[in-house]
Amino acid sequence: MRYLGIFLVCLSSIAFEILLVRHFAITNWSEYGYWVISMAMAGYSVSGVVLCMFGQAFERRQAALFHALPLAMLLLGALGYAALGLIPFNPLELQNEALFAGQLVNIGKYYLALFPFFFASGLYVGLSFLARQENIPKVYMADLVGAGLGAACVLGALAFVPPFWAPLLLLPPLALAALTSLPGKKAAARAGFVLLTLAACACAAFVIVRHNNAGFSQYKPVSAAMNVEDNRIVSEVRSPRGYYLLLDNYMERHDVDLSNNYDLLGAGGPPPALGLYRDGERLAALPRAAAYDTGYVKAALDTLPYLLRKPGHVLLAGTRGGFRLREALELGAGRVDSVESDPVLLHLLLTYPPSAPPTGYAMRLPLAETPPAANATAEAAAPEAPEPPENAGAAGSHLSPAPRQAFTIGRNAPTGHASAPRLASPLAEAQAARKPYSIIDISPEFLDQGQANKYVLTAEGVASLVRALDSRGILSLPMGISELPVYALKAAATVRAGLLLAGVADPARHMLVVRSAFTARILACRAPFSKNDIARARAFAAERSFDTAYFPGIDPASEEIFNDLPPVSFENVTSDTVAGDDTARARDALMDDLVAFLRDGKTDSSSFRFFNLAPSTQDRPFFHEIIRLHRIPEVLARIELLPRQEIGYLVNIAVLVQAAAFALIVFLLPLARRRGLGGITAPRVLQGFGYFMCLGLGFLFIEIVLIERCTFFLNDPSRAFALVLSSMLIASGLGSAASARFIARPRAGIRLACACAATLAALLLLLLPHVLNNALAWPEYAKAALVIAIAAPLGFFMGMPFPLALSTYRGATSAFIPWAWSVNGALSVVATPLANILAVSFGYTAVFGASLALYAMAALLAPDRPGDAGVGGQATAE
Repeated sequence: MRYLGIFLVCLSSIAFEILLVRHFAITNWSEYGYWVISMAMAGYSVSGVVLCMFGQAFERRQAALFHALPLAMLLLGALGYAALGLIPFNPLELQNEALFAGQLVNIGKYYLALFPFFFASGLYVGLSFLARQENIPKVYMADLVGAGLGAACVLGALAFVPPFWAPLLLLPPLALAALTSLPGKKAAARAGFVLLTLAACACAAFVIVRHNNAGFSQYKPVSAAMNVEDNRIVSEVRSPRGYYLLLDNYMERHDVDLSNNYDLLGAGGPPPALGLYRDGERLAALPRAAAYDTGYVKAALDTLPYLLRKPGHVLLAGTRGGFRLREALELGAGRVDSVESDPVLLHLLLTYPPSAPPTGYAMRLPLAETPPAANATAEAAAPEAPEPPENAGAAGSHLSPAPRQAFTIGRNAPTGHASAPRLASPLAEAQAARKPYSIIDISPEFLDQGQANKYVLTAEGVASLVRALDSRGILSLPMGISELPVYALKAAATVRAGLLLAGVADPARHMLVVRSAFTARILACRAPFSKNDIARARAFAAERSFDTAYFPGIDPASEEIFNDLPPVSFENVTSDTVAGDDTARARDALMDDLVAFLRDGKTDSSSFRFFNLAPSTQDRPFFHEIIRLHRIPEVLARIELLPRQEIGYLVNIAVLVQAAAFALIVFLLPLARRRGLGGITAPRVLQGFGYFMCLGLGFLFIEIVLIERCTFFLNDPSRAFALVLSSMLIASGLGSAASARFIARPRAGIRLACACAATLAALLLLLLPHVLNNALAWPEYAKAALVIAIAAPLGFFMGMPFPLALSTYRGATSAFIPWAWSVNGALSVVATPLANILAVSFGYTAVFGASLALYAMAALLAPDRPGDAGVGGQATAE
């Protein structure tokens, strides 16, 4: 029973952490939730400092505190959670120079709401170390195993419990933790404390249920959709991946990038749809039950690859809610394979199929035998459009002839076959393909539908997909350009690097870029694009008022620009064309940069100078984090121009600065009161700080890298997080229990454990990417077993150094124990943003390498019992 309370408190603490991450992801944006939660976690460290300075007072009252602190956590957690919904945080105002100060105040209110819960939790655990310092390995085991199981349990529970009511899950374990330490010996007194516990639990439940102000921010897309007249929630799905809503209202449409001339083309507009939202962000559109017309495909930007190649065997990465499956068949595909990365989206796709086939199959677009010349008039190239067939139904009433259409229009229904979508990574699908593809088509939404999907747009990912193409096959990649055109430039650099990896000697001849005002499509071909390919692409773009931003042999001066795309600059006052000059030629900043980079091989443009546009790789899979560190002052001066995708990187920097300052305070504050550290000599204080700093940073560095690597491997960030975190923490708990054998020789045990952990980490550093790449096509259960087999042995040895070091401070120097706990916690807060920044700048391999150095340093700084020889052997001042 002594360790059950620790187990339950730690289980509840990490569960509340994860629930808060989900809360902020749903109600606001997860980037800011990470900021608030990371600082609220400082409550652990503050509690250690308080125990270090006033530990004797707490130890005298430990019997009452072990009962009172879980009760306090019940009430503080409920009140803090209720307070979150009352804080009017507006993330958009943080990017407004005149309004951001008020939002910083609101973030401070978040700190105040969450800090007390974690402070009480930290007091409980720190006091447990003090009160049971003869059994520190067992205390630490209960801490880690509780945290590991808590993470797994709460993620599983999110599939069943509504997200805004999930804090109710914390009440039973906290109440049970209080009941494990009932004060007093008389039955009547203990019965009274039982009633007090039940009353506190009831009060907390009342606050969570009756004063629950959680809801979607008005600035999230789902808020506008929910307020549409006659909106209907078709389905609500709860999952560890997110909170899903499938909505039906007249505003929901298939979000396809169409030509502005779609009416003149006789294409019709985008069809009505059901809107699927995850955590308040639009994820996809699904076809409604009624039949829909596919005539719009003739005006769509992503149609081009199907007009350049006979689409025999097609792989779709993302089906756009099912729309893209039918579109590919309409465009002549013989066989269509497709993958989705989100299991909820896939389930809904299979649950809500259209009840009737689309009516626009008369709008198929096979290529004419002879492609039109690039400068040919549309009238000369366009055949007479046939009348819609009788069975086109009501859809035929708005399918007008298309006088500017340069391609022939078929009359027959599609004869191709589309297999049911699968839950898989396109990289794994391409690796396992038995027959090469003529087209691999990435949907615009796919890259944002899952954290693991970013690995598709890496040099290694592009190379893998290119190798899966036939000799003339085309890879089609989308990139949004409406906010920051340089994203397409980085995508082009990544595709170029991928082609080089795939063995293409001159990538510039194998690339073609066509764009609208909102999206660029980057086409990469295994064979060089021919003159006919280029002529067809230019005709396609000209007829639809799209722009060909790059093709082999491009002459920018002779290209007509339909969609003005000025450069977005953080250096100049304006990024627009000259004000008041109606005669100024439209600009295409993307064309200028692509021509200089791909044709001329230059990287000296302002885009390359200001932004980090190096190709994305598996080691640095950060596509949107393009701000250079030394450019941050200029970015902050014009932060209103910054896309939301870049905010997370700035939040990491802000958290790192705050956490580092806080860690310094944690280090210095106990020193202000010499007796607070039990009179330990200055060298041993510095040695202890360095040792626990290395452990705090090293443990988190390894954990973060493994979670990221396994996110790619499993194609599921939630499962990767749960498997890595739970297996590492539980194995670390077992390692802590095993470390009890070395209590008499702590330094020897520490150095053995550090050596084993460093050796395993070094092997993973060398072998892990190759092992995971080769196992991508394994069955899911085998992949999960491999993740556990990788994480658990490493976690076992990483769980030993911390309790062994704490055990050396038992007795007269026990005041050092909670201080070491607080230092470790403070550096853990530093570790996450620091690891992210290092990974963006140098890659995950560098972060993993840094963890090896940290464990080597920890082995050198390993403390020992007072009086022993060595670095940590100075006698304490009694």
